[in-house]
Amino acid sequence: MHTKMLRPFGLLLGFLAAGVSPSIHAATLGVGDNAPKLQVAKWVQGEPVQSFAHDKVYVVEFWATWCGPCRVSIPHLNELHTKLKDKGLIVIGQDVWEKDTSAVEPFVKKMGSQMTYRVALDQDGKMAESWMEAAEQHGIPTAFVVNQEGVLVWIGHPMKLNEELLERVLAKKLDAKKAAAEYQARQERESQSRALWQEFNGHRQKQEWELASAKLTELEKLLPETERDELGLTRFQLLLDQKQLQPAYKLAARLSDAHPEDSSTQNELAWAIVTRELPAERDLELSEKIARRAHQATKGGNAEILDTLARVLFLKGQKAEAFALQKKAIELAEEGRKKTFAQTLDDYEHGRVPNEAKVARLRQQIARSQAGKEWEKAEADLRELESALREDQRSGLAQLWLGLHVGRKDFAQAEKVAKDYMAKEPQRARVINSVAWTMAVDPANDRTALEAAERMIRHADKAAKGVDPEILDTLARLQFRLDQKDQAIATQKEAVRFANDRRKTQFEETLTSYQNGVLPKAD
Repeated sequence: MHTKMLRPFGLLLGFLAAGVSPSIHAATLGVGDNAPKLQVAKWVQGEPVQSFAHDKVYVVEFWATWCGPCRVSIPHLNELHTKLKDKGLIVIGQDVWEKDTSAVEPFVKKMGSQMTYRVALDQDGKMAESWMEAAEQHGIPTAFVVNQEGVLVWIGHPMKLNEELLERVLAKKLDAKKAAAEYQARQERESQSRALWQEFNGHRQKQEWELASAKLTELEKLLPETERDELGLTRFQLLLDQKQLQPAYKLAARLSDAHPEDSSTQNELAWAIVTRELPAERDLELSEKIARRAHQATKGGNAEILDTLARVLFLKGQKAEAFALQKKAIELAEEGRKKTFAQTLDDYEHGRVPNEAKVARLRQQIARSQAGKEWEKAEADLRELESALREDQRSGLAQLWLGLHVGRKDFAQAEKVAKDYMAKEPQRARVINSVAWTMAVDPANDRTALEAAERMIRHADKAAKGVDPEILDTLARLQFRLDQKDQAIATQKEAVRFANDRRKTQFEETLTSYQNGVLPKAD
C-alpha cells in the first residue's frame, strides 16, 4: 500500500509517530524532574557532550533512520539549531531503537545541511530506557528540553517545539514548576484523547458516521481553538468515507489555503483525492492545485510529492509530464520506495492506474472478517485482493493466507503455505515467525496447533540458517509448551548467542525461566 508522509501539524498526540517501544510501564520521569545522564555509545557528528553545562540549554531528540516522521521533523529541528546555537542552544539527535546502527552515519551524511546538529548512538539501549521509557514516551520522534539547571522543562513531538519557547528557556523566563503543571495537564488531555480516538475508530470501522463525527468534535474541544485544524485531515477523510464529496473538497481547499507551507498536509490531501475509491468524478483541478503547492513548498525535491503530482497529471491525461515526474520520484526516493515508484511508472507506461485504494479496502475487510472469524468472507476478499495485485506483488499475501488457514485450524494448508513461501523467499522468514509466535503465545492453543506451529517455524529456521534469534526464541517457546524442555533450553541458548545487546538480556531472562521450569509471560 502506498504510504504518504505523516503531516507535521496533524499529530494530536506526541507519540503517534512511528516506532513503538517494546515495554510499557508507568512514567517515572516528567517535566520538572532532573534530566537523566547522557549514556552515548558513539558521537556520529559534532563535539561530544559529557554532561549538561549550566550555561547551555539542550534539546535531546530521539529518532531512528527508519522512522518516516523523524525525517519530516529533522529539518525543523535543524532550523532551530541554526537560529539559536549562538545563544547557547545545543541540539542532540539521539538515535534509538535502531535496527542497524551502521545505517546512521550514511543517513546523517545524506541529510547534509538539513541535519547539522550533534548526533549520537545509544549505549546498549540505556538512553531509550532512562529517558523514553521512563517518561512513558513510546514513539519517535520525541524531544526533551533541558534548562540551564539540568531540569526537564518540555517533552513532546519536535514539530511542536518552537523558537519562542526555546528563547524563553534560554532567557531563563520559563518557570519549571509552571511547565511541569502544564505538562501534567497535557498528559491528562492526551489520556482522554486516546480513549476518544479508540471510540472514534470503532465507530468509523462500523460506519457509524454520526457517532464518529461526534467523537471527532469531542476531540477538537480538547485542543485550543488555534490548533483545531490539527484534526482537519481526519475530518476530511471521514467525509470521503461517507462519500460527501463536495463538503470534503471544500474542507480540503480550506486546509490547503490555511497551511500553504505544510507540504505533507498538502500531499495527503491531494493523494486522497486521486486515490480514494469515490462514487463520482474526482476534483482533479483541486488536487493539482494542492499537489503543486506541496511541490513548490519542497522546491521539487520530495519523492513522495513528485509521485502524487505524477498521479494527478496521469489522470488528467498529461502523460509525458507524469512520466517525467515519476522518473524523478524514483531518482530521489529512498531505497525502500524506489521499487514501488518503479512499479507505478511501469503501470503508467502500460496505460494502467494503480489501485491502492481497492487494495487498502480489501485488506481492511480481510482483517475485520478474520477478527470476526468470518472465514468464507475473508477467503473471498483475499482471492479478490490476489487478483487485484500484479504477480510480482503477491508474495506479501502469504501472511494473510497463513492467518486464514490457522484461524480455520487447517494446519496442513498453513504448513504448505509456509513451506512454499520459504522456498521462494527465504529472506522473509520473519513473516512465518510472526504467525508462529502468535500461535505459541495463545494459551488456548492445544497440542495439535502447537505442533503445527513448530513445523512452520522450522521452515523459517531452516531458511534463516539457524542464526535468527527471534525465530529461535519462538521455536524454544513452542518446544517448552510441547514438554520438550531440554530442547527448549538448548534452543534458547542459541537465541541468546545470536541476539543483540538489548534482546540478549530479554532472552537470557527467558532462558532462566525455562531452566526453572517456568513458562515466561509473552513480551
